[in-house]
Amino acid sequence: MSDEPKETTGQDWSAVTSVGNEAEATFIVGFLEGRGIPVRIVDKSFTQNPVPADEDLAAFEIAVPSDRLEEASAVLEKRDEAFASATEGEATLMTDEGPAEIDPTENGSN
Repeated sequence: MSDEPKETTGQDWSAVTSVGNEAEATFIVGFLEGRGIPVRIVDKSFTQNPVPADEDLAAFEIAVPSDRLEEASAVLEKRDEAFASATEGEATLMTDEGPAEIDPTENGSN
């Protein structure tokens, strides 16, 4: 039995964001799926030499069901705002829930 969310036939999907590589797309998929939002990666890349400068030609689109687009946009925006407001250089770790404090006196072992 699959843990994949059930899709209805003919369900409409909409792009919530685009990223430049598959690794970043995979992180966003995990983030959204962790919040119960079904997600698809639409590979819009192709191989061409020389590589075109147009970013849209080498993008991975992240799509969600159209009726969940607003929710997905909101959680991604909240995540981006938390990242942007984090103070660089402090002992913090960015998590899906925002910055987490790190005790610099601990050596990492339990």
